[in-house]
Amino acid sequence: MALNEHTQSGIATSVARRNVIGAITLVFGADVAMGLTYPLLNLLLEARGVDERIIGLNAAMSPLGIIVMGVILPRLVAKRSSAPIAWIAMACLAASILAMGWFTSLPAWFAIRFALGAAAGALFTLSEAWLMHFTADENRGRTTAIYTTVMATGFGAGTAILPFAGTEGMLPFVMGAAFIAVGSLPLLLIRLDGSEFKADESGEKTGMIVFALAAPLLLLGVLTMTLFDSIMLSFFPIYAVRLSLELSTAAWLLGAAVAGAALFQLPIGWLADRWSRRGVIWIATLGTCSLALSMPLVIKTWLAWPLAVALGTCAYALYSLALVALGDRFKGPMLVAGSAAVAAMWGIGGIIGPSATGWIFKVAGHETLPYVLAAPYVVFAVLLAVSGGHLVRQSWRKQL
Repeated sequence: MALNEHTQSGIATSVARRNVIGAITLVFGADVAMGLTYPLLNLLLEARGVDERIIGLNAAMSPLGIIVMGVILPRLVAKRSSAPIAWIAMACLAASILAMGWFTSLPAWFAIRFALGAAAGALFTLSEAWLMHFTADENRGRTTAIYTTVMATGFGAGTAILPFAGTEGMLPFVMGAAFIAVGSLPLLLIRLDGSEFKADESGEKTGMIVFALAAPLLLLGVLTMTLFDSIMLSFFPIYAVRLSLELSTAAWLLGAAVAGAALFQLPIGWLADRWSRRGVIWIATLGTCSLALSMPLVIKTWLAWPLAVALGTCAYALYSLALVALGDRFKGPMLVAGSAAVAAMWGIGGIIGPSATGWIFKVAGHETLPYVLAAPYVVFAVLLAVSGGHLVRQSWRKQL
């Protein structure tokens, strides 16, 4: 009997490990799509002479799709297995990328970018919910760091397509769809029994609003990072080109920032586990502020490269710690609701960031980009100090 129980435990551990690996690698395709389309379409629209405000509104359609999917998805998961939903989302993602190359009118791009965001939002939510559900508590920091590394690598792969494929014709869109197709293969690893996110019998209320009341600063941290991410992806190439840098240099600098996030999340996760999570949050927050404000001083020097790496590292660290807090405190339907709320923050940040930055550029000029990047982290730092450094309200289980 003991041997049989040990065997079953080993099987369960093996399935959980497969699901974690599948969840980590699944997000790669969604990130390639977002990392490619943000700078590519914005550069194409600017080359047509489209107003910055319209560019910002167009870029906001993908985040709007993420928000809408965040509201719908928890209900779908409660009724159906989540794996088929992920397959459908991945197919829609690849089709959306190809459609952008085929239908190049501005109205079409508004609709297609919304569909792309909805598909990407489904993948973000499902991958994070699977990851947090199947990861053991003692490994969550390191596992989350690996997840964030893969996420940043996907964004970097998307931006890195531009120097090789350029911005003309179907090639960048075909390359993006090919990356997404390869990124769908990890779904073959996922093994679910349909009970992962079922409600318990306690009758506890769940949902995005309930989660937001329980963890407002956690969501604000995600929102802060997504504001940075969407603004950086949307407008840094334009900012750098207008400062007389070559497009290829601008794209590689953006890739360096994403590479920093990808390469140094594991050391950050180790430091947070061994030293202090709140300490790492403070370093990441204040580091992002100071590095962003230093950008005008070094953008035309060799120091721009290490600054870009450090900036990406600090900015993404905030997201990693938010996911750790999510997995530590919430289970079952609340975990799905939290994952959906996190995805919604990506959407809200993606709408507010590009839209507001487009208006700011129109009024104050592109030189304001470093200040726009730093501002959300300043606000977060103030509220973090007020909360005593806790991302989740103290009534919810363990302290962060």
